[in-house]
Amino acid sequence: MIDSALPSSTPPGTLPPCTAPGSSVDGLAASETSPRPPAATHHRTAVHKPDPRFQPTIGSSEVQRMALVAALSVIIAGCSMVPDGRGLSRGVAPQQARVQQPAALPAPPAADTRQCISALSKAQVRFTPVPDQTFGAGCSQLGSVRLSTIALTDAPRGLDELAITNIGPVRCELAQRFAGWAQFGIARAAEQMLGSPLVRIETMGSYSCRTIAGSAKLSQHAHANAIDIAAFVLADGRRISVKQGWNGGDNQERAFLRTIHSSACKRFGTVLGPDYNAAHHDHLHVDMSGQGYCR
Repeated sequence: MIDSALPSSTPPGTLPPCTAPGSSVDGLAASETSPRPPAATHHRTAVHKPDPRFQPTIGSSEVQRMALVAALSVIIAGCSMVPDGRGLSRGVAPQQARVQQPAALPAPPAADTRQCISALSKAQVRFTPVPDQTFGAGCSQLGSVRLSTIALTDAPRGLDELAITNIGPVRCELAQRFAGWAQFGIARAAEQMLGSPLVRIETMGSYSCRTIAGSAKLSQHAHANAIDIAAFVLADGRRISVKQGWNGGDNQERAFLRTIHSSACKRFGTVLGPDYNAAHHDHLHVDMSGQGYCR
């Protein structure tokens, strides 16, 4: 196939034709087939000279063709030795997937954190600032605080503090929104709908370096930007849990849980409950991501 693509003055593998006039047998001249004349009377030492008609000649085009064939042979041989399976003899190796570590959520501006901490103090929220920390896999605690109690300034029965249990570091903005929801959303709903003051909110935690269930994406918990709430304890001893009360409690309890769920949707970027999926059957999830996603 390579030869047919190159110019040639003579067919490959054949000698050039003799051009002497009178040739008749195998390219020999007629004088070589007729009787020889008588030998000369004086003798000389015979010097054998090769007949040029029987010497193969290679034209310039033939030389070019042979050089190109040799070059192509080297190229083809070299391709089979290309590493990583990219040569012609090895085929194309599948490209390995690149594993990328998720990036940490950017830290809030220091000025915003200072302003948020000042607002928490004015709202009579007890908390402890948490030093900024970053961890592997993009997890972080930046601009965070740890809540302990929230003041109930408008409590009708003289209860002045609301305990928050099992909560870890949370971003200050989330803590501020959570405190407002507890003071003016949950506590008021408990008093008006259940007839007893709220004394404690039980959470399932906040910071956790993990991904969203069934996904490779980091959860907002991995940035201390989410809280899971499991139950609410009243002054009369009742404990209203999301797991037992969302579908299995009495009408008042079910109405209370759905009311505070709707209230949360007005304050947080994302709110997820038992109606979202089975993973949230026992808690309400609130975080600062999203644009008012409420399920």
